[in-house]
Amino acid sequence: MNSFWQTWRKEIIRGLVLFCGVIAIGLCIRYVVVRARQGVMDNLPVALRGLRGLRDLKNLPNNFDFDPDAYGGPRDTADTWTYQAKVVPQHWVWIRNTVGSVRVEAAKGDSLEVVAVKTHRRSDPGSVHIETVKVADGIAICAVWAHGGGRCVPGEDYKPSSPHRSDVAVDFTVRLPRRVRLGASTVNGAVHVANATAPLVLASVNGEVDAETSAGPVRATSVNGSVRARMRAFGDTGEVALFTVNGAATVELPGQLDADVEASTVNGAIETDYPLVVTGKLGKHLQGKLGAGGRKVRITTVNGSINLRKATHPS
Repeated sequence: MNSFWQTWRKEIIRGLVLFCGVIAIGLCIRYVVVRARQGVMDNLPVALRGLRGLRDLKNLPNNFDFDPDAYGGPRDTADTWTYQAKVVPQHWVWIRNTVGSVRVEAAKGDSLEVVAVKTHRRSDPGSVHIETVKVADGIAICAVWAHGGGRCVPGEDYKPSSPHRSDVAVDFTVRLPRRVRLGASTVNGAVHVANATAPLVLASVNGEVDAETSAGPVRATSVNGSVRARMRAFGDTGEVALFTVNGAATVELPGQLDADVEASTVNGAIETDYPLVVTGKLGKHLQGKLGAGGRKVRITTVNGSINLRKATHPS
């Protein structure tokens, strides 16, 4: 036995080390996967609860039929829908779309202005109409496809209309008055908001989301696309939450900031301009307090990089 040990001890020790290393790597991978899965489960229903745009979400119509490839190529422009009305500060404007973009900019006065432009290839643009639903604290404006089901209501009970094999798309341009809150979503398209001055709740399933405001909270979510939030100053103590499954996540915040920050990615790097430490090899994680803390800043992506930047002031 002693002779056997002397002959094979190096190989036995090497094998044990290798075995332990494999076990350790396996446990690390399992930890990262479980953490990522939990992050998705925790964030996706909350972030997309106003969108309800995926097949496994309860509010999606049973006849939802969506083909992203049907909307490429040359398209014809059809009729344009316009809307204008005064909106009280702190009230909500909800813009709900299924196929097409939502672009928001600051209004010059106290009136909300909305322009919806339809484009199509072969389908009848008249099969899509725009609904408005007014409530005590704001208004919902939705693109509704004929025979596509859906429900145009403000807030979390919205259910998107299915294109139902239609190739019609609707692009919204919104001019938003100061201090008016915004919720905007689409299934296939980008959501861009510039120079807002109130809380934002933005989401897309297949498209990038870009948010800029001086007052939170801000929630920007995508499933397949990058997400970005920019805040040169805070008008309140609202949180910032960015989430995407497949895409980069970038947040630009004031240089002097009181916040509790948490960021994580399964497959990607984390870069930060703030004095916070990035940890992890199989997946990256960042967590820490800036200044006095208090405000929550949470950034999550599964497959993409995370960038935490200090916003620069315009020249």
